[in-house]
Amino acid sequence: MKILQAIYQFKSGGGALKVAADLALAGRAAGHAVSFLARDTPVATAAGAVRFFTGNKLRDWWQLTQTCRREHYDIVHVHDRYCSLLVSLLPVAPASVQTNHIAYHTHRRLTRFADVVVGCSLAMDRHHAEFFGLPPERRALILNGVQFREPSLDALAALRAALPRTFAGRRLCLTVARLAPQKGHVYLLEAIARLDPALRAGWGFVFAGDGELMGELTAQAEKLGIAAAIHFLGHTEAVSEWLALSDAFVLPSLFEGLPLALLEAMAAERACLATAIDGNTEVIEAERNGLLCRVKDATDLSCQLARLLSDAPLRERLARQARLDYCRLWTFERTWQQYEALYYRLARIPQLEPSRVNLSP
Repeated sequence: MKILQAIYQFKSGGGALKVAADLALAGRAAGHAVSFLARDTPVATAAGAVRFFTGNKLRDWWQLTQTCRREHYDIVHVHDRYCSLLVSLLPVAPASVQTNHIAYHTHRRLTRFADVVVGCSLAMDRHHAEFFGLPPERRALILNGVQFREPSLDALAALRAALPRTFAGRRLCLTVARLAPQKGHVYLLEAIARLDPALRAGWGFVFAGDGELMGELTAQAEKLGIAAAIHFLGHTEAVSEWLALSDAFVLPSLFEGLPLALLEAMAAERACLATAIDGNTEVIEAERNGLLCRVKDATDLSCQLARLLSDAPLRERLARQARLDYCRLWTFERTWQQYEALYYRLARIPQLEPSRVNLSP
C-alpha cells in the first residue's frame, strides 16, 4: 500500500507527533510505501517527517492536491482537524483515516472528518459518538500502544552523573510531560512540598519536558522551598534511560487522550501514580497496577505520592503488574496491526496476514 501520514497541529515532545512518526516507521518496516508530512518545523524533521504544511490553508491545500495526484495514495491518515479539512477539500481524495489525540469541544457542526475517525481511548471514541454524533460505521477504536525500548547502558552512568549534587544518594521520581497547564505540574510541586521532609529528603524529582511554564514552575519550586529536590531536565529523547534510573513515575495531568508517557513507564516496569481522568483510568486500575489521585487536588496527590515513595514492597508489586499489563494490552505491535487492518479494509485491498514490526533501534 501507499500510505500518507499527515500532521499539522502538535506540540514539541507531544504524543500526537510520536504516534504519527511510529506509524510511519511501522508502515515502512511492514513493506508499505509511506510518506510523512508535517508542519514546517525542525521538531517535525527530527521525527522523520518532511516539512510540508505552512498554516496557509490555500497554499497547503494546493500542495496536498498536487502531491496526492502525483503519488496516488491508497490511504491518507491525518492526525488533526487542520489536515482533515484539507483532505475533505481534495478534488479526488483517497480513503482517509483520522486519529484525534485530544477531545475537541468546539465547532461541532463545522468540523470536517475523514472517512473513519479513530478514538485512541474508550473515552475518545465515546466523545466522537456523543459530541460529534458520528455513527458506528464512521468510528473505530484503536487504543494507543508503545514500543518498549531497552535503555542504553552506556548512557545511564552519564545521566546519573549529570544530576545536581543535591540528588546524590536519592532515589528518583520521574515525570515526563510538556511543561504546559494541561499536565498539572503546579499541583505536583505543591504535593511534593507537602511531603514529610524526612521522606522528601530521600527522593529527587525529575521533570522531563519543555514548555511555556518552565520559568513559572521554576519560580514556584523556589517559592515552595523545594528547588533542591527538583530537576527540570527539559526536552529529552532519553526517556528509556531516565525510566531505568527511576523508582517511581507520576503523571498529574488535568486531561489526556491516552498518554504514551504512562504506557512507557508501565513498559519499563515502574510504579505509577496518575490522576483519575479519562484515558488514565483505562490504563491504571487503582491499587492493582498503579495508584490514582483526584485531579487538581494537591492534598490527595501528596497523600498518594507519600504512599508510593515510602513503601518499597508496594512499588515493586505495582510495577510488576504494570509490566504484565503492558505486555498483554499496550504494545505498539497490537496498535499497528489494528491500524494496518483498517487501512486494508478502507483501501479495499485483501490482507493476507498481519505484519509484525519492531521499532527498536
